[in-house]
Amino acid sequence: MKKLLCCVSCCLMINIGLAQFQHSFGTEQSEMGRSLTQLQKVEKGYLVAGYTSRNFIGSLEATLVKTDLNGNQIWSRVYGGQDFEYFNSVRQSTNFSPNNPAAYVAAGITRSFGFGGGDALLIGTNVNGAPVFSKVYGRDQYDAAHCVQNIKDENGRPGYIMVGETRSYSQSLPRTNMYVVRTDDQGNLTRATVIGGKGDQRGLWIEQTRDGGYIITGSSTDFDCGGSATLVNPPTDIFVVKLKPDLNIEWQRVIGYPKELDPMRRYLNVGTCIKQGRDGNYVLTGYTNSFGINNSFDAFLMYLRSNGDFMGMKTYGTERNEYGRSLQITASATGSPLYTIVGDQFTSTRKALLFQADAGGNFLWGYNYGRTGQEMGTELVRDDFDKGFAFTGYTTTIGAGATDIYLVETTDTGKSTPQCEREIKLEVFKHEPCLTKIAEQIFVDEFRKIDPKVIRMEYKQDRCGIAISGKTDDIKDINEESGVSLFPNPAKNLLTIDVKRTSKTTYGGVFDIQGKEVIQNIQIGETGKTIVATETLEPGVYIVKLKTENGETLVKKFFKE
Repeated sequence: MKKLLCCVSCCLMINIGLAQFQHSFGTEQSEMGRSLTQLQKVEKGYLVAGYTSRNFIGSLEATLVKTDLNGNQIWSRVYGGQDFEYFNSVRQSTNFSPNNPAAYVAAGITRSFGFGGGDALLIGTNVNGAPVFSKVYGRDQYDAAHCVQNIKDENGRPGYIMVGETRSYSQSLPRTNMYVVRTDDQGNLTRATVIGGKGDQRGLWIEQTRDGGYIITGSSTDFDCGGSATLVNPPTDIFVVKLKPDLNIEWQRVIGYPKELDPMRRYLNVGTCIKQGRDGNYVLTGYTNSFGINNSFDAFLMYLRSNGDFMGMKTYGTERNEYGRSLQITASATGSPLYTIVGDQFTSTRKALLFQADAGGNFLWGYNYGRTGQEMGTELVRDDFDKGFAFTGYTTTIGAGATDIYLVETTDTGKSTPQCEREIKLEVFKHEPCLTKIAEQIFVDEFRKIDPKVIRMEYKQDRCGIAISGKTDDIKDINEESGVSLFPNPAKNLLTIDVKRTSKTTYGGVFDIQGKEVIQNIQIGETGKTIVATETLEPGVYIVKLKTENGETLVKKFFKE
């Protein structure tokens, strides 16, 4: 990775090779990473989606942060309007081509655009984060997208599938309902369905299955499992829905506690992520307090056959609270499946949690991450280059403000940065739940094109720990050795950037001290010198950032009078 250490008069650039890392990205306000994808098609790295409350545009902005494989920030953008937006899910497009410049897609919610009350949002961007298309879906009440995936429809055409929740169709299905939207590769709606019944239903994760259909997990109010508690205080239970390729329901399951529950207690059992294994069956994770130790929250693994029949369930926890948020299936050296879950553990403070179980659900290892602050893990991906894992979430242990976007890379056994990790043990219990059904279905067709504002900026970046690889640190003072000069400094109306280097400069920009890019696309010609107009800048400290073709990042500060 590259770490920049800056003072008023100089910057030091340190090239440190790290096999694994813990990084943060943020401002003095609150940021959170809600989704992560590893980039493999266009370039290698990571893309994080979430939100920032820095008020670049409105009260809350959706954000994307793109990094290299070492977690170094390449670019960051915020998207929004006068109200609020945030992303819940991001993927690299599998249909990127010269004829389709949408390299990435991100889904979430907007209240600045659309039909009112909050609408499901889908934005496709190019490799630099500039929007290629922006669409909203829903009606005049609350609609949100929680997960997006690449798909091919029943005719083999590429597109996207989203799942979330809606309150806009309560005249047909009361209260909150699961919302599924299928689009083409430009975000145009091709089919959408609302799935619900008595109480509330939400979809948190969707994936295309091998038969061309879709598997969804989330939560539903349960009026059948839990005994007499369902009459006065019905629990929220795990909801799994299998759709055919045309989005019609194939089967559904609401999964809850089989015995009497305390009607005075609030029970919350939620499926957060579901995957189809190589055998065609399904495994899902989430969190439960109906099955938890002393009614605390525990993470769980549940196994269902391809037809929805129950196969098994185990919980993982302590007498405190553990939550499963995301799941990856890998294979052991013998080829048997391994299940790795990311989430969080709450004891005296909240810590990001990562643990692994074998094919039988037996606990293999577990870690929590962070130091004295608060951390959470929200989505886990397989690191296909180092054969480990990476996850995003939020941190207060490291960073610039209240909460920062958290990006952690680990080995295949969960090890990352020794200073910010701790090995843990979880108790494992086997359960036999109650299964029932609840859902009805309608089809809907509302969507609209929008034009959100976009700002390119740069978050303050921090990390946990020191270099742990065998590579030698290469430290150089930019003022003395880099061959980069800024003059006059302080500047008034013009700033000259003089680069005397053999490596070509591929990008240049000027950032304010909050990380917002105020001058973009500075071009350094063959002479290595360019003049930048600075008369529109407010007095203060600014940063010139240059990137070279050999991967170096050069940073220098100047004062604007």
